[in-house]
Amino acid sequence: MKNIFRLLPIFIIFCGTSISFADSSVNNTENIGKYSLYQSSSQAHSSNPVVNREKQENKIPPNFFSITLYKPTYLLPYYYTASPDNAVYQNNTPNNEQLKSAEVKYQFSFKVPVWKNILNHRSSLYLAYTQLSYWQVYNHNAFFRESDYEPELFLTNEVNFHLVKNWRINLFNIGASHQSNGYGNALERSWNRLYIDVTASSDNWMVSIKPWYIISTNNNNNNIAQFLGYGRILLAYKHQKQVFALSAHNILESGGKRATAELTWSFPLTPYIKGYIQLFSGYGQSLIEYNHRTNSAGIGIALSDWI
Repeated sequence: MKNIFRLLPIFIIFCGTSISFADSSVNNTENIGKYSLYQSSSQAHSSNPVVNREKQENKIPPNFFSITLYKPTYLLPYYYTASPDNAVYQNNTPNNEQLKSAEVKYQFSFKVPVWKNILNHRSSLYLAYTQLSYWQVYNHNAFFRESDYEPELFLTNEVNFHLVKNWRINLFNIGASHQSNGYGNALERSWNRLYIDVTASSDNWMVSIKPWYIISTNNNNNNIAQFLGYGRILLAYKHQKQVFALSAHNILESGGKRATAELTWSFPLTPYIKGYIQLFSGYGQSLIEYNHRTNSAGIGIALSDWI
């Protein structure tokens, strides 16, 4: 049963490109289906990617209980890790098998509005959920070696503050998140954080700076800050319908010794599906690998990217 829930995001990625729940009072059925999880960039009215995404999300009327994509949602049928952390899984895999370097990786992420435009201000409260899974499907006995679950509650504020030239601060978010892998034994990894996320953009560029404060950790990963640091920097560039993104953490805190970076490239395959290539080097690819350096690469498809 647990594996069924882990596979549910894969089913959604293949079979669903929009999720909207209509209020029973809505009679105009023509609106149903217009509010998709991923909107083609051809519908944009501006070169600013953050503004375009806000416009698409704001099109969803308040009498719809709408689920929209949050972080990138993707499926990588082939994901290769040069040095998987076999030591941490010893005696914890079917028949004590060694990890294969090749596996399936996927992420599913969405958010749901709790209270939009609070007291007629440009602030909204959201619930969000992200699941990241690694599936050893190419092993003799296929098994999920890791799934990380991250629920969040955050307040987003549309500020539209002018910086220099075409650069503006678009969003100022304040939130709290819990992330864990749900093992409940020696493999358990978890932490709780408060964070601020400031997003700025200019033309086809987006920058997000997200510092966090660690409230608590699991005893098995109480030194997680040494490896994952105290924040994340995200840089994304949109060229026509392609998106290049670089996410990095623990660059300054570790003096570069434990710097981590993830580079992604998405490109259109259909109006709703993108090709997706991902490169990773550093720590924290998954929670259980928070203190293990890995170098990985994968290819697959995506429903959404950062912009």
